[in-house]
Amino acid sequence: MKLRYILILIAALVGSGIVPSDALASNRKERRLISKGNDAYKQRNFADAQTLYQAALEENSASAEALYNLGLSQIRQIVNINDTTPENKSKLDVARKNFQNVAGMAKDKPGLAAKANLNLGNIEFKAKEFQKAVDYYKQALRIDPNDDKARKNLRIAQLNLKNQQNQQNQDNQNQNQDQKNQDKNKDQQQDKDRNQDRDNNQDKDNEKEKQQDNNISKQSAERILKAVDNKESATRARVSKGNEKSENARGRNMRRW
Repeated sequence: MKLRYILILIAALVGSGIVPSDALASNRKERRLISKGNDAYKQRNFADAQTLYQAALEENSASAEALYNLGLSQIRQIVNINDTTPENKSKLDVARKNFQNVAGMAKDKPGLAAKANLNLGNIEFKAKEFQKAVDYYKQALRIDPNDDKARKNLRIAQLNLKNQQNQQNQDNQNQNQDQKNQDKNKDQQQDKDRNQDRDNNQDKDNEKEKQQDNNISKQSAERILKAVDNKESATRARVSKGNEKSENARGRNMRRW
C-alpha cells in the first residue's frame, strides 16, 4: 500500500509539473540498469555488472546504490589486493574511492554507509593494514551497532593488530640487540687491533734491543779478541826479545877454535 501511495504521489507531481517527466524516466532507467547489474553480479559477470552500474550512475550520479554496487563489482575483479602492479593498484584505488564516497553518506544512506565501511575494513585487513581495518570496522558499528559481521571482523582485526605490534616490538628488540652485538664486536675488534699493534710495537722494540745487544756483544767480543791479540803479540815480542838476548849471550860465551 505504501508503494502504491508513493507511485500515486509521483504521478500527481508529474502531472502537476513539479517533477519533470524526463527525471522520472531517468530514475526508472537507473533502477532498471541497477537491476540488470545485480543480475550480472549474481552470475559472477563482474565486468558486465560494472558497466551496467556505471551506466546507472550516468543517469543519476548521486545514486548511492549504484555507486556501492559499482565498488563491489570492481573489488571482485581484483584477484590479489596485495598485487602492486600499476593496473591492479589503479583498480583498487578506484574501488576504494567509490566505497569511501558511499561511507560518507551515513546521514542519508546509513545502511549502505555502514556496509561501505565494512568493505573498506575488509580491503585493509587483506592488505595487512590492521589499524586502518580496525578504524573502518569501528565506523561501521557507529553507524549500525547491530552489524554482527563488522563486530566479528573488528575482534579479529584487533587480535591481528596486537600480534603485528608484538612482532614489530620483537623485531625492534632483535634489531637493537643485533646492533649492540655489532657494536660490542666492533669494540672487541678495536681492542684486539690495539693489542696487536702494541704487541707488534713491543716485538719491534724487543728486536731493536736485541740488535743493540748483539751489536754491543759483537763490539765487546771484538775488543776482547783485540785485547787478546795485543796481549799475545806483546807476549810473543817479549819471548822473541828474550830469545834474542839468550842467543847473543850464548854467542859471547862460545869459544873460538
